[in-house]
Order: sequence, then structure tokens, then C-alpha cells
Amino acid sequence: MSFFDQLFPTRLTIYGEGDIKTLADDFQVTELVTNLNFSGEGEHLWLWVKKVNHNTDWVAQCLAKAAQVAVGQIGYAGLKDRHAVTKQWFSIQLPIIDNIEHLQQQLPGDITILDAHRHNKKLKIGYLKGNQFNIRVKNFTGDQAATESNIENIKSHGVPNYFGPQRFGHNLNNIQKAKELFSGQLRTRDKKFKSLLLSVARSHIFNNILKTRIKQNVWNQLIKGDLIVLDGSRSWFDSQVEKKEKLIHRLKTGDVHISAAMWGEDPLPSSQACAQLEQTVANKTPDYLPGFEQFRLRHERRTIRLIPKDFEHNWTENDLEIHFTLPAGCYATSILREILLYKDISLQKN
Repeated sequence: MSFFDQLFPTRLTIYGEGDIKTLADDFQVTELVTNLNFSGEGEHLWLWVKKVNHNTDWVAQCLAKAAQVAVGQIGYAGLKDRHAVTKQWFSIQLPIIDNIEHLQQQLPGDITILDAHRHNKKLKIGYLKGNQFNIRVKNFTGDQAATESNIENIKSHGVPNYFGPQRFGHNLNNIQKAKELFSGQLRTRDKKFKSLLLSVARSHIFNNILKTRIKQNVWNQLIKGDLIVLDGSRSWFDSQVEKKEKLIHRLKTGDVHISAAMWGEDPLPSSQACAQLEQTVANKTPDYLPGFEQFRLRHERRTIRLIPKDFEHNWTENDLEIHFTLPAGCYATSILREILLYKDISLQKN
């Protein structure tokens, strides 16, 4: 069992196991972004790119080198898995050159430009709407019928919306680095690295809150003071402003979701039992709390339940093929770990 699984247990009982990412093609990700109404003109060239076994930052560097521009002139909506076949958008601030064939010739063979459009806006992180996943789990062993039951449970009730192990680094080492940043032991001028560690601290507290609610059997049930998020939205409202029966119905249909704290310097907006639970959990990681004020992070909320869209699956001999769509900021591993115990073969190749 990984360090992550020890810290943040699954909700469902697992009855099978298998291998993921035996080949890059076993894990396919297709990005969904907003603002795709291209103007047809402007200084930004948007590229629909297919990459194989490369991370997003490295592809951005390759595009910058090929176009002979600074890497800061490259835009993208979100970071994608390295060990995968991924399709995602990039933009290049490139006022003059439109020679896509020439750009392609300057790129490694496993980075392919599939489409290109002129636009008057740079692609930014906030444009990410979600991702479609096509995953093949190979060498399944275990109880297939019980695993099917887990899949049906996920379709109906969703999964805990944990931040995945990718957020916390190898063996969760980024948790210790985040504590060192907040205490002043670690100093860095790398803005991306600092931003990552700030996210790690907030994600750690969030996951601990979610784990506590699972243990108390209220991960998917209302408690007093809960804040509710409309599906697909980032804004929240107090659960007590709506009749409980109506709210329970909306929760069951996936129209709304219970949220938990993404910690900040300002007071908790939740109240009563919810605020008490969240504050108690946060107090168990006291190294973080002064840092949120130091780095001026504002309080936000994140849904504690994740219901995948367009979920489909089928069996091919000993392989399980899964297809689903997730909103931005959510992890495919959160779905997989509630279905079966998986081994990531790509980690053994590094």
C-alpha cells in the first residue's frame, strides 16, 4: 500500500487489482477548454497538440524553442500526465509566423500538431474546463462481479474528491517541503515551485477534512453549517437557506455538492458543526496556519464529492476499459482507487 493510500483510505471495499500505464496508449487524456470561439486573427497561434510520454512544461519548452520565442510566450490551460497519450491546447504569441509545417519539423516525433487557429487571446490556466479519460487496466485479478458493484456505486454516488498523489510528490515529499516553506526553513525564488507548495498545504488540509468526514460517515451527508456548491460552479451558499428535504434531493441528483475548506487567511465561512470539524482538523497541522496569512491566501471551497460524467466501461478478457469525464482540478486516480487496487507500471520505468 502506498503512503497516499495509508493517509487517505478509500470509501469502498476493493475486490480486485490490475496494472495501469503499461503502455502510454493505456492512459489517454483529452483536454476540454472554454473560449474556443477563435477570432481567426490576432497575435496568438493556438495549437491542438498530441504528446506521448512528455509533461506539459517540457512540451511548452519545445514549442518555444521551435518558434524561437521565450517560454513565457507559451500558454496552456492545465498540466497533464507525463506517462500518457494526451491531447491538449497550447498557444504561442507569434504575430508573424504561420508556417505550421516548419514548426512541426522542429519538434520531437512524439509531439504532433493536430490543428491550429489564430486567436486574439492567450491560452490561460483558467480556461481549463475538464478532461476526458480513456484508461485500460491490464491483468485484472479478483472478483469481477464485486468490482462491477463498485463501478455502479460510483456512477450513483460518486467518489471522495481527494487531491491525488501527484499533488504531493514522490512519497508525499512535498508535504514536508511545504511545512519548511511555511516555517522559513525553505526559501525559493521559483514562483511555480512556491505556488505548488502553497497548493500542497491547502490540499493536505482538505484531504484530511474529507478523510475525517468519511470516518464519521458524513462525507456525503449534511451536517449543520455546511456550505453547498452548485455543480460546475465555484460559488457556495449556506445549507440552511434551503429546506433540508429539497437540498437532500438536489444532493442525490448531483445538482449540488457539499464542500470543504481550501484554507486561507480569512475566517472560515462555514459554521456550527462543519466549522468545528474543519478547524479541529486544520489545527492538527499547525505548521501551515501562520503561512496562509503570510502568503495572503484567501479562503476557497472545493466539493468533497466527485461524480464522473459519461462513465462507460467494458471488459476484454483480463482487461478493464474505462471512459469518463472529470471537471478541472479533479483526478482520474480518485476514480480508479475506488474501483480496484492499481499498480502504475510507468513508475517502475523511471
